[in-house]
Amino acid sequence: MGTAARNGEGQHESEIETELHEDDVFDVLSNERRRYAYRYLDERPEDAVSLRELVDHVAACEYGKPARELTSDERNRVSTALNQFHLPKMDDCGFVEFDSLRKEATLTEDARDLNVYLDVVPGPDVPWAVYYVGLGGLHAALLGGVLLEAPGLSLVPSEGWLVFVVATLVASALAHLWYTYRGRLVDDETLSGRLPGE
Repeated sequence: MGTAARNGEGQHESEIETELHEDDVFDVLSNERRRYAYRYLDERPEDAVSLRELVDHVAACEYGKPARELTSDERNRVSTALNQFHLPKMDDCGFVEFDSLRKEATLTEDARDLNVYLDVVPGPDVPWAVYYVGLGGLHAALLGGVLLEAPGLSLVPSEGWLVFVVATLVASALAHLWYTYRGRLVDDETLSGRLPGE
């Protein structure tokens, strides 16, 4: 996308890419809340949408129920995230014009017609909670097998299994730390080095 557009190949693509870089598009649309917000704003591209209206829509999508059935806690969680992080990020990347004082967001001209990217955005982050539950289950099964002197497991001394458990926990924690750190670096680079119009 980037190289072709900068060389003038593909008129339709180049019109979009002159303001929105591919990394920004994928970064913004890789988050579910931002996708919900983008879809709603894309339906009303020339209208300023109030934060409250946007919160109701996004929260209803997230919790799978009509807006009138949302609890105040559900609304507050989504409102805080949109107001303090997601909408400012979308504004920085050129997707929306977010007025933090009036609490209104408007889709920018450059962010129209990007629905094609919704089908090819990166998948969700590693489900770390599920991973750790699985790891804990594996450790519990090993512990049970060792205590019951299961065939094969009893061949390894208890100290060996203790080393295995500690090693897998440390390795998992380091992998989690690296993954999180890498994601923050990408976000920092996007916000500081690849803003629209550069």
